[in-house]
Amino acid sequence: MKKKLLSLLSVSLLLLSLPVMPASAAIPATFTVDLANQYRSVTHVASGSLYGLAGEGRPSDSLIAPTKPKMFTQMAPNGGQLPNGETVPIGDALKVAPIAARNGAAVTIRMPDIYSNFPYQWLSWADWYSKVDTMVNARLASGATNIYGYELWNEPDWTWKSAAGTFLDGWKNTYLRVKTLDTATKTIGPSYSRYEESWMRNFLTYAKANNVLPDIISWHELGNTVADTWTIKAHIAAYRQIELDLGISPRPISINEYGVPNEEGVPGGMVRYFAQFEREGVDTATAAFWFRPGRLSNIVTDAGTANGGWWLYKWYGDMSGQMAMTTPVSTSSLALDGIASVDNAKGTVHVVFGGGSGDHTIVIKGFGSVSKFSGNAHVKLEATPWLGVDTAVSSPASVFEGDYAITNGQINVPVTKMNASWGYHLTITPAAGSNNNLYEAENATVNRANLFSNASASNGKYIGQIDYNDSYVQFTVNAAAAGVYNLDVRYANGTNANSNQSLSVNGGTVATLTYPVTGGWLSAGHVGTLSTSVSLNAGSNTIRFTKGASGYTELDYIQLMPKPAYKERVEAEKAEINQAAVHDGGYASEARYVGGIDYADSYVQFTVNAPSAGTYTMDVGYANGTTGNSTHYLSINGGAASIVTYAATGGWINAVPNIGYRKILTLTVTLQAGANTIRFTKGAAGYAELDYIEVR
Repeated sequence: MKKKLLSLLSVSLLLLSLPVMPASAAIPATFTVDLANQYRSVTHVASGSLYGLAGEGRPSDSLIAPTKPKMFTQMAPNGGQLPNGETVPIGDALKVAPIAARNGAAVTIRMPDIYSNFPYQWLSWADWYSKVDTMVNARLASGATNIYGYELWNEPDWTWKSAAGTFLDGWKNTYLRVKTLDTATKTIGPSYSRYEESWMRNFLTYAKANNVLPDIISWHELGNTVADTWTIKAHIAAYRQIELDLGISPRPISINEYGVPNEEGVPGGMVRYFAQFEREGVDTATAAFWFRPGRLSNIVTDAGTANGGWWLYKWYGDMSGQMAMTTPVSTSSLALDGIASVDNAKGTVHVVFGGGSGDHTIVIKGFGSVSKFSGNAHVKLEATPWLGVDTAVSSPASVFEGDYAITNGQINVPVTKMNASWGYHLTITPAAGSNNNLYEAENATVNRANLFSNASASNGKYIGQIDYNDSYVQFTVNAAAAGVYNLDVRYANGTNANSNQSLSVNGGTVATLTYPVTGGWLSAGHVGTLSTSVSLNAGSNTIRFTKGASGYTELDYIQLMPKPAYKERVEAEKAEINQAAVHDGGYASEARYVGGIDYADSYVQFTVNAPSAGTYTMDVGYANGTTGNSTHYLSINGGAASIVTYAATGGWINAVPNIGYRKILTLTVTLQAGANTIRFTKGAAGYAELDYIEVR
């Protein structure tokens, strides 16, 4: 079926001579969704957070409800926890329980948070028993119906005090005290700071022997590095084996703290946790607390708005029906992974994924098991960026829409130029779309060229052997309004040198496209994406690709998007760097930044391409953790340096305990048409870290 264009603009069809972006030559890695393997009901197990609720309006219900939280872990009733420099308590479990309830969530009571210090400052058993009695009686008096359970202690492997005896005896004493007062509410533990086989086996052996087994088993998946994410599956399997070995009935698993600090809120990192918790049957999981309370674990900005991470959780909340099995690109390294759901009644499939970079193919199979699908599937792809904790993202970016023919119960959807820190969302419905902007080459008008099939191609088909002077592939696109469009061409050039094609719009001026090599042909899965721009008339337009003067090229599809007003964002870690270092940091845009710009010859040099000569506005994302102003020297295109002054931000981007302090400085700069270099050099006063620049 011919694909139609989403909100295309119009005017004269004139090719623009903008730079062509080079292609990616790697064979796209495959991420697979099996709709026929519907393995559990959608319950949004990983959508909760630790201290995610601070009180009424912190955050607003409009931010909580769309994420469909299942459970929040919160401070004990009348607790005094003041972590990370807080000046007010961080959310009493019973006080926020009504907020959680009206948003469909349960609450865990973290009992040791009744202490004001962390690590907890033990006083005596008499004191602890008094605190336990106070907490349980408050819970009973509250009448709350959405209490998930009592977490008897938190991270006992390092917070339990030897003055209180062994933790195992402490668990038994506390368990029996709680159950004497409240037999109905479940107990949760042991809540070790990490999964350790010997700890868990010893704990369960003791608990079974003393008849004090927790109703819900818990531990934390915080990891020492992001690579530890991939141990979650092994940890759950090992735990289930202990249950079998000891003859313990299966317990619900609550991973009531998860996430490496540098990934907190970052869509491409968090979705890998979602995927493992869902596939391995975890009952609840709450994102860890590394930053500020009342912000759903870092997906709400300091101004109380959604950031890029919130949209990932919102897409998770959009899921309904049954979870569909996913197969990650790798289970031994950090790569693309995600989750999927299928609602048979609605005929809607959601796929949420991230953590990959470059080009990938999303394979969705098993459509035969979903009654509403036959013939074609309409696919919409959205993306959410990670621009830092306190950068609002008002809506995700619309990447493409298209109709895919279902062949043998399967569609193959290429996703190109992925960013590892971003999140992505496919919405798939049976109906043909009216807002498409993706055009398959096999649906175009083809002359002296041939149709081929391959799983690596979009829709499984592409056009090759465009080898003769009169060979061409002509797309008909429909523009709703006048304007300039970004044109992406997915292609293969299996020669050992650049190849050419001629491009004309509505029979007008011919331009030459140059395709870098892709290391092979589409028949072997080698593809690239070339980007340029065109100007389109209102209504119907033709875009023709003709055999060029040198080499050969195969065509898979073209994609058109209205070209926005000029804005170019360049991450500091992708700039030219001298005598400085790149660091990971969840508070930074794309989770990386440049620090250590501390020497006379330290610099960070950005390159931006301005559409014309003139004056531009430039935002600089920075941190100045000193107590006064700091400076850099700023030089544009090698010209005379000016002084940039950075006000103190109260800390560094990764200030302990990973509480970020990035701010934005807005400058006016004069640029030439085309490429410009913008260099920041260590100044005469203080120090500053750089996150990104954005020129507009």
